[in-house]
Amino acid sequence: MEDFDVFTNEINFSKPVYNNILNNYVKDIPSTPSGPNYQSGRKLIAEECFSGSNEIEGAFHLSEAVSASLRTLAVYRDEQLRSSGNKIQKITRFVKPVQDLIERNPLSKEEEALLAFLPDATEDLTDRLKNFAVDEDLPFYKKYMRFGSDNNVENFRKILKELPKEWTIIQLTAPYNPNENLKPLPEYRTEINSIYLTMFSNDYLDTMDGPITVNVPANVIKEGEKPLFTELYSLLDENYKTIDNAQFLNNKRLVQNYWSKREDIDLRMKSVISVMDKHWLGGFSCLLTGKLRDSALREKVVRLVDSAVSDWGFIKLTKKQKILLYNLIESCPSLSSQQIKSCIRRILTDQGNIEEIRRILKTINCDSCDSDLKLTTEVCFKCLSKCFEQVHNFSVVDGIRAFSQVANQVKDGDEFSGLRKAKRYPVILIVDEMLDTFPWESLPILNHQPVCRMENIHFLYALYKIHEKDIVDGYFTTKADVGRYIINPEKNLERMELRMSSFVRYWCGGWSGYIGEPPPPDRFLSYLADADVFLYCGHGDGCQFAGGGGVAAARGRALALLSGCGSVRLARAPGRAPPSAAHHHLHVAGCPMVIGMLWEVTDLEVDKVVSALVSLCVPSEAPADWASVGKARWSQGVIDTNVEQSRRVSVERDLLRAVAKSRAATAFALIASSVVARGLPVAVLDT
Repeated sequence: MEDFDVFTNEINFSKPVYNNILNNYVKDIPSTPSGPNYQSGRKLIAEECFSGSNEIEGAFHLSEAVSASLRTLAVYRDEQLRSSGNKIQKITRFVKPVQDLIERNPLSKEEEALLAFLPDATEDLTDRLKNFAVDEDLPFYKKYMRFGSDNNVENFRKILKELPKEWTIIQLTAPYNPNENLKPLPEYRTEINSIYLTMFSNDYLDTMDGPITVNVPANVIKEGEKPLFTELYSLLDENYKTIDNAQFLNNKRLVQNYWSKREDIDLRMKSVISVMDKHWLGGFSCLLTGKLRDSALREKVVRLVDSAVSDWGFIKLTKKQKILLYNLIESCPSLSSQQIKSCIRRILTDQGNIEEIRRILKTINCDSCDSDLKLTTEVCFKCLSKCFEQVHNFSVVDGIRAFSQVANQVKDGDEFSGLRKAKRYPVILIVDEMLDTFPWESLPILNHQPVCRMENIHFLYALYKIHEKDIVDGYFTTKADVGRYIINPEKNLERMELRMSSFVRYWCGGWSGYIGEPPPPDRFLSYLADADVFLYCGHGDGCQFAGGGGVAAARGRALALLSGCGSVRLARAPGRAPPSAAHHHLHVAGCPMVIGMLWEVTDLEVDKVVSALVSLCVPSEAPADWASVGKARWSQGVIDTNVEQSRRVSVERDLLRAVAKSRAATAFALIASSVVARGLPVAVLDT
């Protein structure tokens, strides 16, 4: 039973009572729960599953713990569409609970006898009610989007098996933080000390073994430095103020000061990315890489690691530890020796069998470690080392040495020289709303790979099913013949208008749209529904031009490229309101891909990136490659086409790979890292 402590105002639950409360929370949730509360509850249940060595169920609960409110938005829109197609839909929604009640409570013989005395008109009334029967035969992807009995571990694993085998799906989740209920967002958003990195699908993860989860330390800092979360939000605030004040620059000294601040902010962003890579994820960044297109390279890695396990006698390594080692060894050409050794140590110790660690800890006298631990991260390294030695009969140092030799063989051997630049299939990152601001795609191990983000597994599966007929080898395939654009609709970005209008006329001559004026709402929605590619160049995300119904009213199929400041940024209202963004509504409408900016950007640099991206992936009849065109007077709307073609035309029909390449069009890390693709991997077909 629980005891109430009158001095601390806290209720201390015993473990059975605590687990019972969590289980009831999952089973008794309303059809449209509070998103933030639902997510917090699921994170708590996931941690209980991990402590009980139930890793697959823990991964399922983490999959439920992201972007829950967005699911409610999707369900609401679906109900509206069904009601508009069936005028009596609302009436049937009221009738159904009554019908369910009758079916659950069949009449007794005595009650049937009493009903026999009622007028015959009641039979006619009963027949009429049958006309209001609710058609609940929803597609499975819509059922799974809702909150109910269909959301379970079995269906979760069924979905993962059904999704394209080419995809690597990784979820990054912030742990439960009780201060979310007590503090304002600016305070608790920096209180993240670790991250759950969950592999839903991976090159070395068999569907029978996964998913698996690793707890990675976060906010790791050196003495005298700001915590990483604090530094990121601080530099983004400074970036906003600097850009916002640019309109008041009226002399040379202020202009010089502006550029000095811009360079300082850019250096700080580079530092954030470096800390994320070296001191935060470290070697575990290897888990973010996509599946190798060359399966022979994969098999070589497996054989090499298996030989080391056999030769050194690691007979008690778990399946999870082997999967982690495969990924690490495969990625070691892109990692430093320190990252590799540190990751090997953590794989051998932190990722060991938690039940064995608990058993051995009972025999070790340590003041700081408790054998009744939830996660191995709660155990000191000294105790973990002793546990490892008792399990494997040799020291952790020897284990690190063994796999370091394997890593060096891959880093330096000619046989594996192709690993560093090997082509890979797409990576889909499902990022917790609390972690979404970080530029994950700019990590050194990812910045040349095809990477996109998705809100949760529910939306990934829904978009996949909606566009399944157009998906080939893991890519949504589309042409770019029908292009629509809206450029500078508010008529206050003159130089941007000149640059981008001259570009689309040169490279995308068959496209049409609005320049220097806003479109009517119905035309905006038709662009999303009818175009192959929709380009918006202006302030923000442009969705304000969709009218009162919003973009969710569209039936989208376009690839949306939104180049305004913060066009795919998650914006939060005060309190615990869930975040929202343009891509949320576009995905609800069915748009397969939205590309935009995570924060405030400057128009010239973004124009460079966007034009480079479009020129890479959109086929064109332009006489010269966009990279070769003279741009000395581009800001006046003039481009020099009388140039000698200095190189072959650059083509990249893999949209995500084109996004990665287009980031090189700007010299500013802050601009490059702001570009994010959200949705399904896309391949643009040649016309």
